[in-house]
Amino acid sequence: MVLAACLWLAGCAGSLENPERFGDGGTAAGFVCPSLGVPAKSEVIAKKCVSGCHSASVVASGLDLESPNAGSRLVDVSTTACPPRVRVDPIDGGTLQELITQASPTCTSSMPPGGGLTNSEINCIVEWTRNLADGGTE
Repeated sequence: MVLAACLWLAGCAGSLENPERFGDGGTAAGFVCPSLGVPAKSEVIAKKCVSGCHSASVVASGLDLESPNAGSRLVDVSTTACPPRVRVDPIDGGTLQELITQASPTCTSSMPPGGGLTNSEINCIVEWTRNLADGGTE
């Protein structure tokens, strides 16, 4: 009976029905894109943007999307290719959004080179950058 009372007082760690009871707010995998239902950074950014271009070791256009705190290198940060524009702007999306959504962007070329993003992946990246611009988790 004492054991049962202790377990009752301790409570449980949480479940999918109440992710806020987990220590990280239920977001250990980072921001989950509403459009795809997957973690943006590990399932879209890492697979479509990091490999060969924007990794910690290959920093194309001065942009590392692989290392932690990508938002600090994106939100309200001037681009190296299109100054004085910023990579992610909370109002118009910034150059990153333009580069992944436009076939002929106003500055530099569309990303990733040669295409390769589905509409759902584009939506996911836009959702991720909006989340970062709002101060959300990576």
